[in-house]
Amino acid sequence: MTSTMNPVSLRHLDRNELPLYVARQLCHFFPLPGASDAALAAELAAPVAQALDRLGHCFAGIHRHKFQDAVGPSFNPLHPDHYAMFLYLLANSLHASRSDQEVRGLESIQQGRDLGRIQQGRDLDRIQQGRDLAFRVYYLNKALHGVDVFPDVALPEVFQFMHATGTVIGNARFGGHFCIYQNCTVGSNEAGDYPEFGDGVVMYTGARVIGRCRIGSNVVIGANALIIDRDVPDNTVAIAGELKVRLLPNTVPVLERRFS
Repeated sequence: MTSTMNPVSLRHLDRNELPLYVARQLCHFFPLPGASDAALAAELAAPVAQALDRLGHCFAGIHRHKFQDAVGPSFNPLHPDHYAMFLYLLANSLHASRSDQEVRGLESIQQGRDLGRIQQGRDLDRIQQGRDLAFRVYYLNKALHGVDVFPDVALPEVFQFMHATGTVIGNARFGGHFCIYQNCTVGSNEAGDYPEFGDGVVMYTGARVIGRCRIGSNVVIGANALIIDRDVPDNTVAIAGELKVRLLPNTVPVLERRFS
């Protein structure tokens, strides 16, 4: 996870208010017995800071007014695309952090034979709570925006959600600079094979990339194009035809289309 030298600025909320803002939404949508907004906000403080750091790096790579102001990267929690991207990064940061804790916790349980059963139980409880929190943030994103991206999906450092309602992204391998519009799907075939993407790919409305695909760099997947178990070479625009997808030369680089 890359940090940024240009911290993202926030609109409408102070940076220190954001953990409580998220905590209140989580407690509203997914209440747990005995849970409090303040306690959850305290637990979210460090992961939120990490997600904001990653968001700043992401926005710094998108040279458009929607993502930057005169000073630098700018995050508006009331903008649905911004907030959907932030919630993905928060869930992913929680997953990564808890995965590390899980490894350490399980090693402690396996190696520390002198640990009592009560301590072992507490370690396992913390592991499960970490899993649940990452999943709850993922679920919040799905409830608010219709974006289905599990916490363990590794999107590139610079990515964009554009009107991303109804978009599903599975465990593909991504290069840099990935942009995805509404009602798109990245998923596996029945054998469990996922696509692989190069650097600089945009998927427009309704595009689907499924299965054992190698999508090259500087590629546009046009609206409603369906790519299943096939490769798309570098510098290509894939257009949905009446009977099949046509592949044409891409004359406008994706980085120019969507990131500059």
